[in-house]
Amino acid sequence: MSDRSCCRMMLGAALVLLAAPHLLSACQCERFSTCNEVAATNLVFVGRVESIEPKFLSRWNETSTPSLRAINEAYQQARQRPSPESLASLKDAYLQTFPDAAPEKKSQVLKAKSPAAVAAAFYSNLGQGMRVRFSVEALFKHEDDDDDPKLAKAAARDAKSDDDDDQRPTAVAKGTKKNPDEEFFDVWTPFGDCGVDFEVGETYLVYASDDEETTDSIMTDACTRTSRVSDAGEDLAYLYFYKNHPAASTRIDGYATTNAHYRVDFNPLHPERIQPLLPNVPILLKGEDVSRVMQTDQRGHFVFDGLPQGDYTLTAYEPDYPANHNPRSDPISVRLGPRSCSLQVLVLAAPVALGGPPK
Repeated sequence: MSDRSCCRMMLGAALVLLAAPHLLSACQCERFSTCNEVAATNLVFVGRVESIEPKFLSRWNETSTPSLRAINEAYQQARQRPSPESLASLKDAYLQTFPDAAPEKKSQVLKAKSPAAVAAAFYSNLGQGMRVRFSVEALFKHEDDDDDPKLAKAAARDAKSDDDDDQRPTAVAKGTKKNPDEEFFDVWTPFGDCGVDFEVGETYLVYASDDEETTDSIMTDACTRTSRVSDAGEDLAYLYFYKNHPAASTRIDGYATTNAHYRVDFNPLHPERIQPLLPNVPILLKGEDVSRVMQTDQRGHFVFDGLPQGDYTLTAYEPDYPANHNPRSDPISVRLGPRSCSLQVLVLAAPVALGGPPK
């Protein structure tokens, strides 16, 4: 996982701590913008959750608390009154909590000679997090798809015309298939606040990357833009162009403010913190063969999607544009490369107060 990603769950020294409702502090991380997130991850797709293993770790599993209580009681019994019977009860509690544990993990538990050895196996399972199986409904990016010659040809063809999507070759996901028309991905997410609270049957937009600690698994976490697909509208707009029209998949997003000194404490990961931000400001985008206008939303934010690479200008106008052609900001020049994104802040002249200009 990358440095910006939150770390895996830090396990306590005693098994009994797992009964506490909030084992972890809030996950500390920063989120990228949509196009930066796409560039930073190996895998982007929309998928439906088919299963979560171990089920015990899912936040929505109603048996989690009773299972924890049973394990802790068995652990305390085995520590305070050591006997073959109490150790066997602890092993049984563990195996009932993790019925889908890997065979080697079950074998490790069955061979354990002490409560501490059983607890070590328990921690080992928690440290791996949850394995979430997705059936893939839309694949936007997979590993080195950008270097795939088929996709390169598709991009070249897209630059000339808007062929039907069915005619454009796409990369095939390397998942476990039930049949040639179905693809699956197994994605790991940490247990605790840094994990994503996936739910079986729900559909998600998933951003995932290779796990730096292993060679055969992919990870996602709460620091990525992974979300329910119903909450991913802005991301899906960008990904539509990224997949279907790669030659016109650049994005400009930005904000409008009257704060000429916003750069003093500007954080590009949190441009929405600029104050004040101005709603309902018409923004004119001009480029070669491109002319578009949109208004900033209630957060003072605007987005232009589906742009080919090239040079553009952005200018803010008064709310009654186009009747009023007087610009309210100086034009900003923007150069976009292929499949790139650009964040811009337009500084507008403050409105003139009634009674004349300020003294």
